[in-house]
Amino acid sequence: MDLADSEPDGRELVRRAVALRPMLRAQQDAAEARGHYGEDVHDALVAAGLYRILTPKRYGGLELDLSTYARVVIEISRGDPSTGWCYSLGHNHNLTTASHWPVRAQEEVFTHPAGYFRASHSVAGAVEAVPADDGYRLTGSSPYQSGVPYATYGTVNAIVKDSAGPDGAPEIISAIVPRTEFEVLDDWGGERTLGLRGSGSNTIVLEDVFVPGHLTCRFDWMEHDYDTPSAGNSLHGNPMYLGPVACFFHLALVTPIIGAARAALDEYEDIISTRPMLFPPFGPRRDDPHHQADLGMAMTMTDAAEAIVLRACDEYLEHCTELVERGVPFTMEKDVRLYGIVQRAGELASEAVELLYRSAGSSAAKAGHPMQRYFRDVAMYRGHISAQYQWTAAKLAQVHFGLRKNPY
Repeated sequence: MDLADSEPDGRELVRRAVALRPMLRAQQDAAEARGHYGEDVHDALVAAGLYRILTPKRYGGLELDLSTYARVVIEISRGDPSTGWCYSLGHNHNLTTASHWPVRAQEEVFTHPAGYFRASHSVAGAVEAVPADDGYRLTGSSPYQSGVPYATYGTVNAIVKDSAGPDGAPEIISAIVPRTEFEVLDDWGGERTLGLRGSGSNTIVLEDVFVPGHLTCRFDWMEHDYDTPSAGNSLHGNPMYLGPVACFFHLALVTPIIGAARAALDEYEDIISTRPMLFPPFGPRRDDPHHQADLGMAMTMTDAAEAIVLRACDEYLEHCTELVERGVPFTMEKDVRLYGIVQRAGELASEAVELLYRSAGSSAAKAGHPMQRYFRDVAMYRGHISAQYQWTAAKLAQVHFGLRKNPY
């Protein structure tokens, strides 16, 4: 029987993700060269039910909690951080789609013939939306569509031509576009980037593509407090589908980095257990107190990062539940405070990998070495705008004082 035909709980899904680790590590080089994980990994993820974690039960999904999603991403990323990033950023939009789009759109996209819903979504595009016939015609490009190689849809942000919102700025919409309606450029993988080469973060291009109105919604997700239930709450009866995205968005980026830290710990322990010291007494490096200290520091940093993320998942759902069941607003400040602690988790995990890389010896810097790959992947994350901790800290304080609406 296909594993996806069963109804596993969170613990079982994590076990299945762990079981994929040998396959994921064996395909790291090929995934980097290709730009994304292979068909065999895709088939294994489908068979394990890992494309259904956040999908609503109404559409055949498992509708499990964010902690399960986070644990699964960490374990997949422990096998290969790039694959974890590609998986995470293709699957996490199940939650935002189920939260923000009307029932007509959800009935359409969640019942795709592929048997699952995956939609990449980048906010960095240069797409124009021209109103037309109860919808929009979209033209432009959208880079960094992580997860798009196995996506059934692409979600793009677009500026509506000749529009103005309440603050006078142009109106921005999000549009769900079928995979058959856009081109995916071959601009990822190989040596095009320093790290995360297998994340499938390709650019997509749209040329005068018509998108009906029901497949669009206003992209104001980080511009207001959530003080009433969402369309997703009404449709699915689950507080999780409320829709705040600051914390949730960064969660999808940090969990692969925690997985990278776990992978680096595995590799470092192997290195110090099998390689001798270069100077007397020439025993194994694992017996050296300096290497022991580096391993212990990285272990606690990684454990702390994972604990922070899992607590953020629980607190996010607590805020959603308080709004839906008791009318307590899920404010922007609550969301950005959670975003901030998830950032701290990313910082800890990144520093753990950097520490292990420095301590592993110069041979770990050679091309193709797993430790070098994990270091490159983390360095790529550190260049993301969401990982600029000092900038964000000031913005979080500004949200607290009511001086700005969001952390971007």
